[in-house]
Amino acid sequence: MKTLLKTSGKWFKGNLHMHTLRSDGRIEPEEAIRLYREAGYDFIALTDHWVQSETEQRDDFLLLSGCEWDTGDMVNTPVFHIIGAGMERPVSLEVCHSHPVQKIIDAIRDANGIAILAHPAWSVTNPDDVLGLRGLSGVEIYNTVSGLPWNGQRADSSLYFDLWATKGKLFRSMAADDSHFYDGEHTRSYILVNAEELTAASIKKAIADGNFYASQGPRFESLETDGKVIQVRSSKVESIVFYSNSVWCRDRVFTGGVDRATYHIEPTDRYVRVELIDFEGNRAWSSPFAVHSDAAQ
Repeated sequence: MKTLLKTSGKWFKGNLHMHTLRSDGRIEPEEAIRLYREAGYDFIALTDHWVQSETEQRDDFLLLSGCEWDTGDMVNTPVFHIIGAGMERPVSLEVCHSHPVQKIIDAIRDANGIAILAHPAWSVTNPDDVLGLRGLSGVEIYNTVSGLPWNGQRADSSLYFDLWATKGKLFRSMAADDSHFYDGEHTRSYILVNAEELTAASIKKAIADGNFYASQGPRFESLETDGKVIQVRSSKVESIVFYSNSVWCRDRVFTGGVDRATYHIEPTDRYVRVELIDFEGNRAWSSPFAVHSDAAQ
């Protein structure tokens, strides 16, 4: 069986999208750090709008440098919010909301950072506008503060991943809180990164290699395929769901309290992604992956 998700080794829990009083957040940076550290997180990035934070190692806790850049006017040009994390020097972008989105991504990568597309559902992003972008390390499949009661119900962007994957673009799935208010939206949605050690270099390498998944609590224990079936083992959950470009198939949903499932790959499938849902409705998401040799990469 081929391993689709590395599960051996050390796991580190992190949030790469949050705000403080440095921009439009409601609390001081040190208070935000304390809340996440006390909640069992291993790393975070403070990503205030147009204000770049610095990387800092604090014993058993890692602060990655971070910032959120946005472009578009919500009327004539599409809105894109791009998270940068782990930059090793200041990103050279003047405050301007008309930068081409590729310019923002390139500037982040030029500073040795990782670039993440934030909340496409909240931004009402045209999925076709994303297909040509280069250099994204991931896209937020879930953004906590984009849901009720802080916004309308646009927290979940999973449909975008299916639309993109059907057209051959397999973006990696990330989840984040986008904390602003710290009245219930914080410490909810995160990524679990399989890395050698808790350092900026190791976490960034693991993300670049795709050794992570998004979660709100459920855990993947293994994810494997032999080209004919996909086998999943997980923490005990209410449901395991397989998504693909095939609009109907025989064994997509396993429910009733399960910790393993086997999906038979359909001849029409070109990609599959897996979602876990626990008994309280919390979810975990794999990234979509190709399942046939002629599937899009």
